[in-house]
Amino acid sequence: MPLQTQEQETLNVKLVHFTKQNSPDEPLQVAFSVTDDQGKEEIITGEIPYGYDLFRLFQEQGWLNLRRGVSYIRESSRVQRRAMSA
Repeated sequence: MPLQTQEQETLNVKLVHFTKQNSPDEPLQVAFSVTDDQGKEEIITGEIPYGYDLFRLFQEQGWLNLRRGVSYIRESSRVQRRAMSA
């Protein structure tokens, strides 16, 4: 359930831990440091079962940049290097 807008304004939230997946079957572990307007800090932890779940959330919210293939990224790097050396 999403937090109410009023509550969001009084919380200071920082992402303090995020695991890297070695396999698509491993869950992603996350931890947040949440401090309220009184200065009380709590560490909130959780797991995302699959990286795909996080990807879909980012995609649905419009938080992703355009996807580009590895070959496109490599070619862009070569073009940039050539331009810098010229």
